[in-house]
Amino acid sequence: MILKATSRIARWGRLLFLPCFGCSRSLLPDNKILLVVLISTTLLLGSNSGLATTVNLSSDTEVATAGYYQLSWGGAEGPYHLQESSTADFSPYRTLYQGDDLATVISGKPDGVYYYRISLRNEQQITNSNVIKVAVAHHPLKTALLFFLAGAIVFVATFIMIIKGNRQQA
Repeated sequence: MILKATSRIARWGRLLFLPCFGCSRSLLPDNKILLVVLISTTLLLGSNSGLATTVNLSSDTEVATAGYYQLSWGGAEGPYHLQESSTADFSPYRTLYQGDDLATVISGKPDGVYYYRISLRNEQQITNSNVIKVAVAHHPLKTALLFFLAGAIVFVATFIMIIKGNRQQA
């Protein structure tokens, strides 16, 4: 991004500051050249200074019953710091991830409510993303046992049909 802007300004600068063909004067008077250089430098530095403030964090679910969920983010350049807290005001919080990836999968959480945000940091400032809330609510043990029982019945029925079919062919 900086290289593209620098090359454009450098190209425009060469066009403005080249002496006119056949004479030794610049196309702009000396005081105008200084003004163009100052404006170009200000625009270049101003457009790329600091962090982008639009970091968007999202989750694939608001209530996680499967035992895992995915968080994804984007909108600004990293490195990203994914923070988790049990309170909406993030006091206290812990950093789960630091790096340039744009997503992560969270698993192994006990039942409860968790808050997440992305923090971008540089020498001048810290920028935080939107805060999202994910509630972890595993299936109750009774429901999990019913799923297991239904799967066991289907497995046994399939096994019996395979054995009967094999004996009929023999």
